[in-house]
Amino acid sequence: MSKLKSFLVPVAAVLAGLLPLGCGDNKPVGQRITGKDKLEEVGQMLKAVAETKQPAPAKAADLANVDPLIPNVVADLKSGDVVYIWGSTLSGGTAVVAYEKKAETDGGWVLLQDGTVKQMTAAEFKAAPKAAKK
Repeated sequence: MSKLKSFLVPVAAVLAGLLPLGCGDNKPVGQRITGKDKLEEVGQMLKAVAETKQPAPAKAADLANVDPLIPNVVADLKSGDVVYIWGSTLSGGTAVVAYEKKAETDGGWVLLQDGTVKQMTAAEFKAAPKAAKK
């Protein structure tokens, strides 16, 4: 019996160590959502509304139509911590469509019309073209 026990204890320890790996996405439970993640989510929402031929949100009240698509950023859009240029869409250009509010003064993450999310300094943000409000 002791041979079986000496075999099972290390095997159980290895298996227990593997349990936290789990399945699904690679983000650990409780990981903080970053500004980049939030702007990527806005980009995915804009892609989804375009694919379904729905209009992009034209005002804050329109967020109710897309709340399920942006669960991690809707509160930031409503508070102004993430700024979306209302009615703007992804169209292949390089104009800024959405950005972290702090990008204006401290630099931060921005979403461009081509769907790219990138970090800009405050100077780069000021010089970057902004999408036209629709």
